[in-house]
Amino acid sequence: MDKKLNFSSGELLNHQFKSNVKGYDPDEVDAFLDKIIEDYREIESRDVSNSKGDLKALNDEIERLKDELEKEQARWKYISKDPRDLHIDNYELLKRIGKLEMYIKDKLNINPDEIK
Repeated sequence: MDKKLNFSSGELLNHQFKSNVKGYDPDEVDAFLDKIIEDYREIESRDVSNSKGDLKALNDEIERLKDELEKEQARWKYISKDPRDLHIDNYELLKRIGKLEMYIKDKLNINPDEIK
């Protein structure tokens, strides 16, 4: 569990040191600064532990996304990115469909236009 801090921002802002003939009491100022240092150390340790948790979560997300990317790349690896290839692929598909229609018409004696 996180340790409670010694001061709030308002307490730091409004703190008044007692003065003596030579100015501020050095022991009081040192004690006050020591407590501020304790607070800084506590805040820094919280930041480090939170950062480690955040870093672990981010690394897990990176690994998940890498796996997802690999799956998608494998899925799309045979699809060309060149638009000219897409045209050729469409042309090839139309030729295949034409051949299938001829086979249905000639070998099976069925009119392809009547198939729904």
